[in-house]
Amino acid sequence: MKTVSFFSRFAFICNILFLVCLVVQRTHDFIGSKDISGIIITLGWLVSPLLNLLVSILYVSKLLSKKSMGVPMWLVMSNVFFLVLQIFIHFILPS
Repeated sequence: MKTVSFFSRFAFICNILFLVCLVVQRTHDFIGSKDISGIIITLGWLVSPLLNLLVSILYVSKLLSKKSMGVPMWLVMSNVFFLVLQIFIHFILPS
């Protein structure tokens, strides 16, 4: 239970960083430090889709086994929403 909760919250943080990456990509780089910018890009653009996929697989396995999720429903819904958004941005929209 605690594993799903931890990964769900970490995925949510990475999803917020994904939004920051989108804002930086569409506007200009407003982050002063290159080190922080690199961490944000790594966690938001690379780790977030993979972690979201893993967390969504965990959600489906919990749902199929009819066990309690162990996380709030708003967190589940937001992570699934961000996964759909990431699939759309990474694979459907042209670069």
